[in-house]
Amino acid sequence: MRAVFVAILLPLLPACGLRTAAALREPGVRVELADRLVATLDRQDHYFATETDRDAFARRLGAIAREARDASTYYTALSDALASLGEGHTGLVGSEAVPFSSTIPPVALLEVDGTAVVAGVAPGVEGGGLRPGDAVLEVDGVPAHRAIEGRLEVTSGSTPHGRRARAVSNLLAGPTRVPARVRVRGIDGRERTAYPLRFLLDDEGIHRFRFGFVPPALHDTALSPAVLYLSLPDFHPDRRGEVEEVLQRLGDMPELVLDLRGNPGGRIRTLQRIAGFFIDGPETLVMLQEGAGMQPVRALPGPVRYRGRVHLLVDERTGSAAELLAAALQDLGRATVYGRTTAGSARSRLSALLPGNVVFHYAGRAEFRRRDGRRIEGRGIEPDVFYQPQRDELARGIYGDPHRDPLIRLALGRN
Repeated sequence: MRAVFVAILLPLLPACGLRTAAALREPGVRVELADRLVATLDRQDHYFATETDRDAFARRLGAIAREARDASTYYTALSDALASLGEGHTGLVGSEAVPFSSTIPPVALLEVDGTAVVAGVAPGVEGGGLRPGDAVLEVDGVPAHRAIEGRLEVTSGSTPHGRRARAVSNLLAGPTRVPARVRVRGIDGRERTAYPLRFLLDDEGIHRFRFGFVPPALHDTALSPAVLYLSLPDFHPDRRGEVEEVLQRLGDMPELVLDLRGNPGGRIRTLQRIAGFFIDGPETLVMLQEGAGMQPVRALPGPVRYRGRVHLLVDERTGSAAELLAAALQDLGRATVYGRTTAGSARSRLSALLPGNVVFHYAGRAEFRRRDGRRIEGRGIEPDVFYQPQRDELARGIYGDPHRDPLIRLALGRN
């Protein structure tokens, strides 16, 4: 079992070695990089259905390598090509040539009835006049529906709904400190133009996009003497100790709201340890399939056990280890799941360091399945109780507020 998890979690550093961003300006380096990318993906079995598909993708990368005008153009085109593979664990995470922003994204967008709607504007960040509840009509003169379709072409995801949610959230992404020109219709029906600052979205870094602007750290607050709210932003190794500390303080409180909305996942070992806080003994959480073999991934019991009622919140951006926890607690009857179907991104993730210090994430052969063998990859976890935010609720600025969020109130039977 140990060997399997080491293979899943440790980064792989290919022979291309550490090169500077200047290397990306050299066509020869780009061609070498394209060859290595294709060879890496081809070894994983699930990226290319046929040799013809593989060869076509290799030709596309080769053309990008030869035709890109500069390092930035090359990086962007390569990212777009990888997104077209439709796998949620595949993509690039910044480079010296095209660094991601260190600015917290100022605007949270949700799709309501086919329209991108402002869910909130981060406090202390220039929102350019955008308000919760604003419906986005145009972005820089492009109709919103066309802008979203353009984003979909360059957004990765294992499911259509997960990919679309990510594309909508990225709708205003762009060069930092450059305002977008956004035409909106307010909740009052009036149209106006807003100029929010642009940002580059880093799904992997500490400034990851979060609906409701939950800080990039574990957050807990008492909703009543009987209910604790706990938001878990990811499955970083530090989260295990943080959750343990919260549960020790929780004591005998009978209800817990565990918010995994926007949680992209993280370490499987952290999942095992956090699940151990809610489950007696080394219970099977999910199954790990690699090739023809299938083996259980079990909970790792710790010094704290919470036995109260768990209300678990998810959405289309709940992925990887986060949706595995949702699946396990749902299947074991330890939690009622509320929200929207999760991202369906349940393969193992590997990493490689590419020229220009670009980190390349890709999905390995191993795939996590539910206890009974049902697939999660490409499907996601369906909630027990479905909930779709409404525009008037977003306009009140209550989405993501633990004390007023309508999904939390629904979970607690307060609506």
